[in-house]
Amino acid sequence: MGKRTMADTYIQGSFSFSCTHAELALIEEAFEASYAFMAEDTPKDPSPEFLAAFPPVNPDEPWSGFLAIFADPDFPDFGVEFAAENPRDRPELSTVCLYSTTDFQPDALAQLIRHCCQETLRQAPIGFEWACSCSRPKVGEFGGGACAIFADGMVFKTTGAVLNDMLSRKSHAATAAESRNGWSEDPEYPIADWQAEVANDDTRLGYWAWVAAGRV
Repeated sequence: MGKRTMADTYIQGSFSFSCTHAELALIEEAFEASYAFMAEDTPKDPSPEFLAAFPPVNPDEPWSGFLAIFADPDFPDFGVEFAAENPRDRPELSTVCLYSTTDFQPDALAQLIRHCCQETLRQAPIGFEWACSCSRPKVGEFGGGACAIFADGMVFKTTGAVLNDMLSRKSHAATAAESRNGWSEDPEYPIADWQAEVANDDTRLGYWAWVAAGRV
């Protein structure tokens, strides 16, 4: 038998969104509590605003509502770096940045935003994507997903689920009518524009790589 080798799995993500200063204060309080719990320390008592956002599930434990958003309440780690700033063009708002190349936690982060940013979410949803990768080419260890967060709930979709849905169709012909000449198309980046650039030798990128470059 061949020698088994260890492999590291990574969950990666990076996104930003705008929120009110009061919502940022809740997010900061959540991260401070997370840092304290992960250091096996006791965080200071939660603020009244925090308790309203994370109602305790156990009346005797004020942090129980917050800990309940994690898959393992004994390991309340968001797995990301956290940064915030006030944009010059919108001083009434805060911009939150969350990012990680190793242990991004989609579920906990989505719950954090849903609990802390109700005012913002009532105006528009917030979304993010994540990627899964591995230090070795192990089958099933690569993929990712996306999450859309609304004031009244969340929707998750993984690349595995998308692929299964695509494979469950009877044939390619069944979906050809939904695309352009059998191609999948991003409506913001028409295939005709890409084809024109290819014809003019303005790009050598494939269609989806061209779309990705246009979004940078």
